[in-house]
Amino acid sequence: MVKMILEIDTNFLLDNKITAHQYLIVKLVSEKKTALLRKYIQYSNTLNDFNKDLAQLKLAGLITSIHRIDSIISYENIVVSSKFHKKFSWDSDPFEEFFVTFPIKTIRTDGTSDYLRVDKERCRKLYHNIVRMGTSLHEHIIKCLKLEIEDRELKGKMSYMKRMPAWLTSESWKAYEDHIEDDMNSTLEEKRKAYGTNIE
Repeated sequence: MVKMILEIDTNFLLDNKITAHQYLIVKLVSEKKTALLRKYIQYSNTLNDFNKDLAQLKLAGLITSIHRIDSIISYENIVVSSKFHKKFSWDSDPFEEFFVTFPIKTIRTDGTSDYLRVDKERCRKLYHNIVRMGTSLHEHIIKCLKLEIEDRELKGKMSYMKRMPAWLTSESWKAYEDHIEDDMNSTLEEKRKAYGTNIE
């Protein structure tokens, strides 16, 4: 029996106005798992709504064409758009960007040097597993990491920076997610004020 564990970026669903069910359809088609898609459609009892689901995916720009044979949809001939492929594929290894962004070493509170970029290949596997949903999570983690480095340098707390494996396994980027959201809100507010000032 084929088993597939799937995590879904809810922001992607909301941005494209599709459901998790519709996302699974285009995901299975993109990975050419049409036999699994047939089983899923059958067991989820959603065949009657399949045309509507495909129409919504086409409207969202996630599939480009739907071929029919005698008015029956051919799963193998549903064409997934470049928009979807770009969202969930990489031009280069995302771990390499993460690796070069991560601090090389730090001075601990006892005065000793400690290298932070350790166990590279294990970290590569960890990172790929974390960002497998797509590019947006990778970009988010890089933003959080840069913010943490900036924050620690400003406060003189780089000595407490975790080594890379511990940073990844403890999901340390999540500690800075609220800061990023606050920064985005502050930027929007500043733009509103600036716009208001300009039009007076």
